[in-house]
Amino acid sequence: MRARNWLLFTLIALLAVVLGACRSAAQDPLQGTSWRLVAYGQTSLIPDTSITLAFQDGQAGGSAGCNSYGGAYQVAGDNIAFDSLVSTLMACTEPPGVMEQEAAFLQFLQAGERFQLQDGRLLIFRADGEALTFETQD
Repeated sequence: MRARNWLLFTLIALLAVVLGACRSAAQDPLQGTSWRLVAYGQTSLIPDTSITLAFQDGQAGGSAGCNSYGGAYQVAGDNIAFDSLVSTLMACTEPPGVMEQEAAFLQFLQAGERFQLQDGRLLIFRADGEALTFETQD
């Protein structure tokens, strides 16, 4: 009888783990996606610069134009929160303005509160309604 109870307990525990993993994946539509920034607020990117964002296993990160960055993120419904984003500390001088663009992007991303997936785009909104606009990265 004990072996039977142990087997039943093990099966229930395994089922709970599997269902929990499925629920987590279903609750995070950003899991496993990669994006390329096309605009922050009303500002387009400096030509010949690239800013990326990828989501994997509760971590978000990519290239901010000069430096790599990353940190934890959480999704609840259409709410998003980034926690303690950090970046490397290289200095880039070309093209002009790339470091200012990078700083503005990272501040904007850290202030993101809500997101929307729409027609192959990811929009991350701040409290003031301004958005980072990303396109799917090929």
